[in-house]
Amino acid sequence: MTKTKKLKITSLISWAIILIGLIILLPNSLTWNNRYSQQLPADTSTSRQAPEATIVYTNPNGALSSKQKKAIQGSEEKLNANKKFLGVQAIESGNDSNAAHRLDSQDKSTELTVLRFKKNQNQFHILIPQIYSLVHTKGITTYVTGNDVLQVARAQVIQTATKIMIGICSVLFVVAIGIIFRSILAPLIALLLSGITYLASLSIATSAAHFLNSPYTAQTDLVLAIISFGIFPIVIAIFYRFYSNHFDDLQAVNDFYKTSWLPSLITVIPLIITGSALLLARNELLRSLWVVAVTLILGWLVFYTLMPALISFIDDLFFWPGSARKFSSSISFWHFNTTVGNKYPIITMVGIFIIIGSGLLIKSKPLNWSVAKDTPFSSQAKIGANVITSHYATGRVAPITISLTDKTAVTNTQDLAIINQLTQKLKSVSNVAAVYSVAQPAGTPLSNLYVNQQLQTITNQLAAANLNLTETQNSLKTSEKKLKNLKLSSTLKDLSASIKNLNAIGSQSSQVASQADNLTSDIATIEEQQVSIDNLLNSRSLTQGSKAMRQVLTSLKAHNRNLLSDLKTLHHNVKVVSSNNAVIAENISQVEEDQQTVSDDFKDANAAIQSTKTALTKDSKNVTIAQQNLATDRNYLNELSKSGIVSTLYMTGADLKTAPIKNALNQFNQAKNKTTTISIILNKNPSSTAGMATLKQLDTTTRSTLQGTSLAKSKVTYAGETVLVTNQKQAFKHDVTHLLPWLLGFLILYLFVMSRSLFAIYASVTLFAAYWLGYRLINLLSASLLKESMLADVPMVSGILFICVNLALIIPIILQTARSSTSQYLNAISSFDKVLGLIGILSLIPLLALGFTQLLSFIQIALVFLIAEIIWAFVFPLGISSALHITYDEI
Repeated sequence: MTKTKKLKITSLISWAIILIGLIILLPNSLTWNNRYSQQLPADTSTSRQAPEATIVYTNPNGALSSKQKKAIQGSEEKLNANKKFLGVQAIESGNDSNAAHRLDSQDKSTELTVLRFKKNQNQFHILIPQIYSLVHTKGITTYVTGNDVLQVARAQVIQTATKIMIGICSVLFVVAIGIIFRSILAPLIALLLSGITYLASLSIATSAAHFLNSPYTAQTDLVLAIISFGIFPIVIAIFYRFYSNHFDDLQAVNDFYKTSWLPSLITVIPLIITGSALLLARNELLRSLWVVAVTLILGWLVFYTLMPALISFIDDLFFWPGSARKFSSSISFWHFNTTVGNKYPIITMVGIFIIIGSGLLIKSKPLNWSVAKDTPFSSQAKIGANVITSHYATGRVAPITISLTDKTAVTNTQDLAIINQLTQKLKSVSNVAAVYSVAQPAGTPLSNLYVNQQLQTITNQLAAANLNLTETQNSLKTSEKKLKNLKLSSTLKDLSASIKNLNAIGSQSSQVASQADNLTSDIATIEEQQVSIDNLLNSRSLTQGSKAMRQVLTSLKAHNRNLLSDLKTLHHNVKVVSSNNAVIAENISQVEEDQQTVSDDFKDANAAIQSTKTALTKDSKNVTIAQQNLATDRNYLNELSKSGIVSTLYMTGADLKTAPIKNALNQFNQAKNKTTTISIILNKNPSSTAGMATLKQLDTTTRSTLQGTSLAKSKVTYAGETVLVTNQKQAFKHDVTHLLPWLLGFLILYLFVMSRSLFAIYASVTLFAAYWLGYRLINLLSASLLKESMLADVPMVSGILFICVNLALIIPIILQTARSSTSQYLNAISSFDKVLGLIGILSLIPLLALGFTQLLSFIQIALVFLIAEIIWAFVFPLGISSALHITYDEI
């Protein structure tokens, strides 16, 4: 086995191993789709907002019925039940009184529900059909839309269109190459090499994005497909043209590879450098096109390592036997143009300048940066967006979101007042339809929480206090009058007289007791006399004595008996009186003590009343002063109500606990209330120039309002389609003004070093002039032909492809001349007539494939590329031949 044979076998084995490894590295398509469909510009990716989706419930025939509204509530209940599974952080629906104002259409035919997902939700694109299946309700037309959903829809459409383009290119190239070269294996080999280049490029690009965080967008896959399946087969077909004419001489084929690898590498190197330099771009899409360098490197390696091995092993089976395989047809298009340019240089140059100058008269229309424009009308997301646009403000689908992030929670009174003030000022910015925030969740001020309203409450309370003070003053005067009517001094005198009477009664009781004692003594004396009389009457001496004495004694005895009876009765009565007097004496003693206490209390009360009278007089004066102060305060509040300070929100901790404010905090605040968002709806297209100008005004208003406040140091970030488009547009403008001149300068310098003549300058001028004119023509005609303005992706993708294709023609021309005469330059240009027809025919295949996808951006890319190529095909030979003749030849 020869060394060459071993090298070719090694090449086949190496490529097989490489392909297996690269296929293993390819990511799962389901998880990878979300990766590029959600990409934002690099300068805003760190502050990217969590994805959102808007559910549209609409009745095309009129207002929603009560039955339909009940069905909508059932759908929302399903969403709440699956909230955790879907990764939804908050659901905003018309059930909330704050949100109903902005989520229900005025004609009552449409209701919206907004889903805010968590930032770490990595399966957003997969959730969209699941959400639709949950909310789809019979009898109600339902859509799932929103800016993020539209981005996913567009990425999915571009991915689908790319696959369609690959399929169409594969079929047409197989048919075309098979017919042209009368072969079955030749087109299959070309398709195989294109597929290997594509898979290897895709694997490297996705791995770089996954491990190195390099940019990757939906257009990245498109460019890989165009180069691999649209341009690389043309290069192979050009080789087939040579190979078909030297099929019997393998040595000639080997010599071709030996002599062509270095010139081809020199041709590819500037394109690889240019592609790699795109990583320095700020525009995300432009940065993602760095994979051009990868595809070109891999295509070159496949062509110079794998292709020779396959040719060696297939050998005589490559083409059908006979001369039918030979391809010798050519045209003299460039030869004719170079002859005309060289023969009539002045006329030619004037004509070229007129053509190019006419491009200045073409009015250039602004690029369309809208995500929705490149989404087919059949897309449910786009239909839903159109429904929202027809029933709500223009920018309702893609509002601008301002996020304020502070180190502490922004729920204190001062911060909320600042947020409310900012909300009010943002409303005054032109093109703003509505502004919603935690301070104005319904888009209108919370008037009951404003200072003027609370001042009115305080004024009412002061009026009530004034009334109470007046009533208090009247009560004090009445109390003072009643105190005067008490006459405590005369009462005290009466108490003193009563005490004297009680003392007299006590003295009389003592006398009665003394008389009772004397009466007792008298009764005893009489009783003793009565006994003595009885003894005398019973004595013998008296018996024998005088009868008269007995009678006297008997009479005395009877008298004493009666007297004694009376005395005993009197004694009994005196005892009763004495006993009563004792009780009276005891009561008098108690009464005297109580009377003394009462007297003391009355004295204290009298002193207190005197103090009270003094205090009442003083309090009455204080009430009068308080009333005067209240009148002054009311005047102050009236003057204060005329100042601007009353238009300030005053929200206390108690207000934050109410249901409406709780809902507002849940809708607009995040990260434990350290981040608050403000949602701004525009009445202009969010991606329009007016929308971007409004964003600048919003930023200026926000910065000036926060300056000097407690939120001055808070981090301010913006999100939404307007922000995304503005960042992309600014990044693109920066790349055009900063990166593009360096790249063009590098390419011109490279061409100049290779040619060492003005050919490099002239060729570059024709290249850039042709593209510029083609771009402006399609930009003008796009609105009339395609009913849409040119999308912003088109000039980036088509420009890169146009430069790569035409530099691949210019550099080989330079390598054939190496600073020779004008005639040799023209001969080198004319030599491409051999393959120019083949290139022209096969170039239509990828352009037709792009058009067949019916995707707006693909069609515009194809048209710009086609028109620019046609212009360059004329301008290049005419301009080069006439310019070289004027510069170097004698006229």
